[in-house]
Amino acid sequence: MADFRVKTLRLSSFGIRGFTGESLTPEIVIDFASAFGSFADGGRVLVGRDTRLSSPMVHAGVTAGLLATGCEVLDLGICPTPILQFAVSRYQARGAIAISGGHMRMGWNALVLINANGACLDPVSGEAVLDIFHARDFRRPGWSRIGAATEVSDFAEAYFDALEAQLDTAAIRRANLTVAIDPVNGAACRFLAPFAQRLGFKLVAINAEEAGFMARDPEPRPRNARQVASILPLVHADVGFVGSSDFGRISIVTDEGETASEEYTFPLVADHVLRRAPGGVLVTNCCTTRMADDVAAAHNCRVVKAPVGQAHIMAALADENGAIGGEGNGSVAVPSFSRAFDGFLTIGLVLESLAQRPGKISARLHELPHYHIVKRQVYGEPRRCYRALETLRENTEELAGGRLDRTDGLRADWDDGWLHVRASQTEPMIRIISESRARPRAEERAMNIVRLLEREL
Repeated sequence: MADFRVKTLRLSSFGIRGFTGESLTPEIVIDFASAFGSFADGGRVLVGRDTRLSSPMVHAGVTAGLLATGCEVLDLGICPTPILQFAVSRYQARGAIAISGGHMRMGWNALVLINANGACLDPVSGEAVLDIFHARDFRRPGWSRIGAATEVSDFAEAYFDALEAQLDTAAIRRANLTVAIDPVNGAACRFLAPFAQRLGFKLVAINAEEAGFMARDPEPRPRNARQVASILPLVHADVGFVGSSDFGRISIVTDEGETASEEYTFPLVADHVLRRAPGGVLVTNCCTTRMADDVAAAHNCRVVKAPVGQAHIMAALADENGAIGGEGNGSVAVPSFSRAFDGFLTIGLVLESLAQRPGKISARLHELPHYHIVKRQVYGEPRRCYRALETLRENTEELAGGRLDRTDGLRADWDDGWLHVRASQTEPMIRIISESRARPRAEERAMNIVRLLEREL
């Protein structure tokens, strides 16, 4: 792994990510938390973390930074990010900091900033935090007004009460489903049993021991779902789910042991939700499968495309009064429930769909329109990545005949598919996603861009 991949610090309006001990140092953690505490004007802030080896150290730095600015810290300890987001309004906090690398590999960690509504910090507020961070203009109330920290242990009850009320729990119970879930030794482990008990399904937990090391790559993609797929037939499970370490993203394994692409999660859930809200608005990003557009059209719903990222999706949902939002990475949000990409809610909605309509999960996936999607990445230093994208914008030969959209990076649409190129906000790379009705065409378009960018990087 090249040095720039482990030493590059990624700053954005919704948080900070880095490789622990290399770019994400204790000093930076304390300063960034101090910036958020100053932005919160010393008010109440919730803190939750995942189980990564580095998370206790990062947690200590975050707590110190917040206390130094006079904040009252409510410490939820190990807590999935969507549950932390849900808890913000219940505890009437100014915001929260989630400590989790999410879908990123071991070694990486992150501080995700959450506002008073439980949503990821919007770009304007995020820029204000970054200004404080860079200027080191921290709130320092003095020794007698340093904040205090309180541990909170009963925060999940209210969340599961609300989730149980959101879903047709009676139907799920009657369905008597067997469900396999792999939380990758992350923050959701201790919450799976109460989740299963509330919804009334038989749980088969895989990689469900809290551990600093994760048993697999935490990104919920088919290559990381093989263990669940191998176990499903043995336990006669109706469906399997693979989550990220913060439990914000979910991919599905079918009753036939098929490891479905993470791209199927959002369209599948959207099809179920929009049956109850025809004519509503679906919000997604510029690089999510066209299946989502087709599902929206089938339910007479309008599609709004936003830039990539939970903060942008939630902002668009609020602006458009949207019914559902999500991305092709396995993320789903239903704003009537919360302002978070929520793996528990996603699983609950899939189970509700199976309980309310006859049929297996494999059949549900086959009902969706079929496309071939190809995802590639080219690594490089962030500055060089952005320069390479500018070169691509000027040289549109590879995108000839496509309808160009510059909402987020560069996207080209053709009748048979589309291609999207953008610089990642979480890792030092350029992401290339290509989708078409024919796999060779999707591959060809993606690789043409990969070769062009590699020449620039």
